[in-house]
Amino acid sequence: MAGLEKLYIDNFRGIRDLYLEHLCPINLIVGNNNCGKTSVLEAVEFLRFYNSGLINVLQIARQRDYQFAIEFSNSIYENVMCMFPQESQLRKIELSGIYNDEEFSYRFFGENKKMFYDPTQERKSRQSRMANMLSGETEVDGFEGSILVNLGKDFRQTPVKFHRYVKMSDYSYTESQSLPIRYVGSFAHLRGDIINEIVRNEEYKDICVMMLKLFDKGISDILTLPSDIGSHTVSYIKHDRLGNMPLSTYGDGIKRALVLANEIARARGGLLLIDEIETSIHKQYYDDIFRFVTKACLQYNVQLFITTHSLEAVDGILKTQDYDKFPNDDKINVITLRKEGNKTLSRSMSGYDVYKDREDFGFEVRL
Repeated sequence: MAGLEKLYIDNFRGIRDLYLEHLCPINLIVGNNNCGKTSVLEAVEFLRFYNSGLINVLQIARQRDYQFAIEFSNSIYENVMCMFPQESQLRKIELSGIYNDEEFSYRFFGENKKMFYDPTQERKSRQSRMANMLSGETEVDGFEGSILVNLGKDFRQTPVKFHRYVKMSDYSYTESQSLPIRYVGSFAHLRGDIINEIVRNEEYKDICVMMLKLFDKGISDILTLPSDIGSHTVSYIKHDRLGNMPLSTYGDGIKRALVLANEIARARGGLLLIDEIETSIHKQYYDDIFRFVTKACLQYNVQLFITTHSLEAVDGILKTQDYDKFPNDDKINVITLRKEGNKTLSRSMSGYDVYKDREDFGFEVRL
């Protein structure tokens, strides 16, 4: 099976010594809040820009903040420090496993150091307003270390050094440097640029329209049109009976579906990581939406990782496999996570076994 076959995670956020194996085309990660479900998805993301150094670390560290606000209460430096175990002075994140039939390992490690920083050398920007409050060279908190990556025969060592006022704009990358690994956060559908991303690619748009038809068969297109009151564009959904309806008139369920469909197409041949797949989708649409997502991922050769703490969502995803008709064609692996002290424990079962013994399985999830 192409994709991620095994994954070992150590010293990343609240995860210690976690080993996941027998990974399948569809991997369902369940468990109570704060057991590490989202952290597993973020750990997989370290492979995304495996050859582009610190920028990927900064993006993963900032990811949770991006979902909630434009203004950030923490610096990126603080976000990165929160990725390390808080009860230990050890600054080391380790991953290993098998990806596309090749062994890989990833280590991000270093130590906190005091560094000299001169804010007058920084470009003036809203993001550096805290730094601009300082005058002249001053000593600030910093981090110095390395990123070691081994993927098959490709080995890279990248030194990293940054201070408390590091900014994302200090670094750059290109999509050609990345592996096809896409992440969909719980609130990704609240971004304002959903349609703009979709309409630029006809293939992406086609799969998104197919997804929207599950909500309303009258939906026939997605488009952007010039605004009547300014130079910007407005996102519309074309409806056979209602005409062009602004996307803003639709609920979050439609927007969530758009994001999921778009990211399936963008993850072709790679991995799609969906955090809390049930977010904003009403239970009456679970069967149709989840069946669409799983079948589209198989069609586009996308390995799927899903987190949820909803038993109804678990049931909906298991139903996509039609176990009553095809009990031997199982493409789902169910991973249950549980915290025990500082250690994260896991249990893996096939989707069919969970479906067969659903009432006795004893998921530790919150409804």
